[in-house]
Amino acid sequence: MKVVVMNFSGNVGKSIIAQHLLQPRIENAKLISVESINSNGINGETMRGEKFTQIMESADEHDNVIIDVGASNVEDFVNQMRNNIGSHEDFDFFVIPVTSKAKQISDSISTLDTLSELGVPQERIKIVMNMVDCNDVISYEFKDIIQSAKGIAEFNSNAIIFENELFNRLNDEERSIHDIVNDDTNYRELIQSTEDKSQRRLYSHALATKRLATGVQMTLDNVFKVINIA
Repeated sequence: MKVVVMNFSGNVGKSIIAQHLLQPRIENAKLISVESINSNGINGETMRGEKFTQIMESADEHDNVIIDVGASNVEDFVNQMRNNIGSHEDFDFFVIPVTSKAKQISDSISTLDTLSELGVPQERIKIVMNMVDCNDVISYEFKDIIQSAKGIAEFNSNAIIFENELFNRLNDEERSIHDIVNDDTNYRELIQSTEDKSQRRLYSHALATKRLATGVQMTLDNVFKVINIA
């Protein structure tokens, strides 16, 4: 299983898709981050997009691989796929995170068109709506994506990851969503066991984080099932 997460646009939440949606649900998945600007916090191997051969060699060392292509490298990555005829066939799926902002929509459509021009079949291109406001009307906010995806990519209106405070909190966490959810610490009991207000705040924060993580994990389980990567 080799999965590429990419979009010509930045700020679509590729790390959420790669690190939190895919990696925990694909057994023993190796995460390769193709990024040349700054470390993005992902615990994975980092390479420049122009080093396509090295990326492919590294990917072939593992049975299951997720390649997170940063926006600064996606053009190089695509050009190298063009130069290496048939290399797109080495990837089982391309997951395209999309958001409802106008620029990101435009760039996402360009991403879909480019993959189609390369010859990637429709069933191997998966769209995930990311950072969606719970009040958004999907058929309106993503109407251009829905139209552009016809005959090119698989669009499922249930492949949605909503905005959630948890994703900001994860920046301060050294644990995965799975680890947070499975933390069996009784924070409610700890809150009641101390009069120290600062300590209570810490326990309360941890409890709220676990509750948020539980809901997000359920959402991600559903999205993974919906996009049908198997």
